[in-house]
Parts: sequence; C-alpha cells; structure tokens
Amino acid sequence: MARKHLIMAMLMGFQSAGMAADWSLDRALAKVREHNPDAKSAMLRMEKANAQLREAHSQLWPRLTAETSYSATDNPPAAFMMLLNQRQLTFERDFNDPNVTDNWGTEIRLDYQIYSGGARLASLDGAARGVDASKFSLAATQDQLELEVAKAYYEIYRAREVASAAEALLRSQRSNLELARKLVGEKVALRTSVLDLETKVAEAESQLVFAENARDIQVAFFQSLLGIEGSEPFTVGGMLENVVDPAMEGGTTRAEVLALRQRAGQAAAGVEHAKAGKRPTIHAFASGRHDEGFQERDGGSSWIAGVSVRLNIWDAGETQAKIDQARADEAIVREQERKQRLAIELQITTARLAVTAARKRAELGHAAITSATESLELTRKRFEEGLALSTELIDAEVALTGARVRLADARAEEQIALASLRHALGLPIRNRNENASTRP
Repeated sequence: MARKHLIMAMLMGFQSAGMAADWSLDRALAKVREHNPDAKSAMLRMEKANAQLREAHSQLWPRLTAETSYSATDNPPAAFMMLLNQRQLTFERDFNDPNVTDNWGTEIRLDYQIYSGGARLASLDGAARGVDASKFSLAATQDQLELEVAKAYYEIYRAREVASAAEALLRSQRSNLELARKLVGEKVALRTSVLDLETKVAEAESQLVFAENARDIQVAFFQSLLGIEGSEPFTVGGMLENVVDPAMEGGTTRAEVLALRQRAGQAAAGVEHAKAGKRPTIHAFASGRHDEGFQERDGGSSWIAGVSVRLNIWDAGETQAKIDQARADEAIVREQERKQRLAIELQITTARLAVTAARKRAELGHAAITSATESLELTRKRFEEGLALSTELIDAEVALTGARVRLADARAEEQIALASLRHALGLPIRNRNENASTRP
C-alpha cells in the first residue's frame, strides 16, 4: 500500500512538473468540444442569442426615464414659456424685452406600449428560436470538431505506421547490405549487389526522414486542432482506440438540421414582425415635471398622461416590401434545410461504402503481408546461397513495405469511415463508456 501511494505521489509530481499524460482519442474528443476556437466562438454566439432573448423580454415592460436640465435665455418666447412653467408669469413684465430668465427643469416619464401589432411577440418568438438554433449550432460545431479530431487521430496512426514501415525497411536493407558485403567477400555475389543495396539504403534513409516529418506534422496539426498553444508537452498515446460500427444503432436527427429548423421558425417570426407594420399601435404615457428658476426663487410642478393610437395608412409599399423580404428569407432557410438533409443522406451512403471498401482492402492487406513476408524469406535464402540477384531481394523488401503501408492505409481509412458514418447518423464518435482499444 505504501508503495502504491509512493507511485501516485511520483506521478503527481511529474504532472506538476509539466509532464503531461499522453493524449488518447477520448481525451481529445472531450478537449476539442470546449477549447477549439470554433467551439468557443459557437459558445459566444449562444451567449449573444441569450442576450437577444433577454432584450426581447424587456420590450414587454414599461420604460421609466428621468431627465434634468438647466438653461438661461433672454429670448422672449423661451423666457415666456420658462416663467409659465414656473408659474411666475405676470403681466407686469415687458414680454418684448425680458430680463435674463433661467430654468432648472426635472421630469420623470413613464412609457408603455399597450399594443404593438404583434411585433413584440414576434420578436420574442424569434429570439427564443434563435437561442435554440444557437444551441443546435454549437452541438453541430462540436460534432464536426469531434469528427475532425478522429480523422486527425487516425492520420497520426497512419503516419506512424508508414514511419514504422520505413524504419523496418531501413533496418532490413542495412542487414541485406552487410550480407551482400559478406557474400562478395566470399565470392558468392557480385560487387554490383553491394552498390545496389548501398543505393537502396540511402533511399530508405531518405524515406524514413520524410515519413517521420509527415508524422510530426500530423501530431502538430492534432495539437492545433485541440486549441493547445505554446510549448506544453504533447504526445499522442500509442494505443489505437477503435470506433464502434453503428450497424445496430439507429441514427438521430443531426444538429445541423435542427438548427436550420429553428432558423426557419425565426424567419417565420420575422414575417409576423413585418406584418405588424400594417396594424395599429397603442401607446400610453405619463410624466411629472418640476420647473424652477434661480432668478425667480419659486417653481411649479405639472403632470401629463394620455394614450395614443397610431395607424400606418400609406407608406408607399415599404411595409409590404419588408413582408416580402421576410417571406423570402424564410423560404431560403427552408431550402437550406432541404439541402442539408440531402447532403446528410449522401454522407451516410458514402461513409457506408467507404467502410465496406476499407474492410475489403484490410483483408487483402493481411493476405498481401503474409505472402510478401514468405516471399522475402525465400528470396533472402536464395540470395544467401547465391541463387538470387540483389534486385530480386530489393523488390521483395519493397513489396513487403508496400503491403504494410497499404494495410495501415486500410485500417486508418476504415476507422475514419466509421467515424464519418457515426457523425453522418448523428451519433457520437465514441460513447463515453467505450473502452475498446487495441494495439496498432
């Protein structure tokens, strides 16, 4: 038990020192949903939609405002009105040449729109649908990012396998070169065998450099996709986490479609908002005011209240044009939704075909590796006995390496196709309770 605690403490110490754990596919899928810039942008758009909904709710409430101002004048009409509001007007004054008159006025006003022609309710409905649409858009963005993470993860596997095959080829070619030198020394093989294999060793070294660079680029892309910046230690785990075939699972409605449905409802609310321009509006108001001057040390208070009705009788077709625009917007979104459904159907069909093709390629790849391995062993023995040329040995090595690369391609393509199929069906790439992992 003490040893177990010691190991845990050492692991915690390594992590605190900056030694991060390897990135698994599940860990990356969880990370990208929160930290990728696209995911964060979608979250911010959802926050904006919630703020717009609060703004729409605020239109249902009255408005209370307060205002205060000070002014002075010797303009006859203005001075007259100031004194009248202050209840200081007398006929003993010279209205044509008044003294400097000032006024400090304070007003509190209450406004409330009793009926807006349906515009407020339409705005509220549109804002609520906008919130739902932003939620589905966030989910769609996160689902797409998960797919991109899965693809990048399996591209790393592919690049690693290619690098591993290139490394194995280099080792084998170096071994063949040593064997050729030995056989030349024993007068069993020609000097050209050594020259041919020296050339192939140089080519294998170059291929390995290229493969390792491609692998490192894929890892860097994976790190960027997760939104990880700086020089934080970053390594991808060596365990290959497989995607479960959704053959026995039913699909769900994609978040992209649900988002467009809400956008269509939002556009329909926009039509109702535009129609409100043809309906009357009823407005109520009330205010209280106090005016007082420093020249005349007294003041007066007053109040006013009322109701107004306004009807747009003729606006040269402006309201109808707005209605037509809103209807066109709604029709556009409906067509976008139909286009999205068609695209999803194509994605599902394409992904299923890709899964089938990749599995057939994997079967052929396994058989090819078995044959190429046996052929290489036989060719190597014949070369050792002086019965085969170096070119035959080189061809056998290249054939085995090609078979390994093709198998890695098929396995990576199968997993990418399965991930694409699950995404097309609206399913998570990997269920959170999945633990299916195999060594590459």
